[in-house]
Amino acid sequence: MSTLELIAAVALGVAIAVVYPTLYRYVRKQFPAEADGALLPTWMTAALKKYGALFIFSLVTAVVLIGIYRTANPDTTIGFWEAVVLGFGFEASLEKFIFPKSGTGAVTAADLPPASPRRVGESGQEP
Repeated sequence: MSTLELIAAVALGVAIAVVYPTLYRYVRKQFPAEADGALLPTWMTAALKKYGALFIFSLVTAVVLIGIYRTANPDTTIGFWEAVVLGFGFEASLEKFIFPKSGTGAVTAADLPPASPRRVGESGQEP
C-alpha cells in the first residue's frame, strides 16, 4: 500500500469516527420530513458546516499518524483496514485527551477504584 493510500485509509477511519455520531443522532431523533425541493436535508448541511473543518483536520491527523507509524516501523507494511482502525482509534484517543467532556482529562486519585484491604502475615509477607 502506498503512502497516499495509507493516508487516505487513516483519514477514512478518522472520518468514520467523526461522522458516525452525527448519523447515530440523526437516526435516534428521527428528523421530520424536509420541505420539497431542498437539495440537502437541514441536518446534513448543519453537519457539513460543523464537521467540515474536522474532516480537514482528519487529513492532517492522518499525515501525522502515518509519520509517527513510519518512524516507529519503517520497514513494515500496513493494510487498508489496519490503517482505518489506526485512524479510528487515534481520533478517538485524541478527542478524549485534547477535548475532554469534563475536567482536565487527567486521571486523578478520585478516578481510581478504592484499594482493597490486604492482610499481611506476621513475617511481613502477603499470604
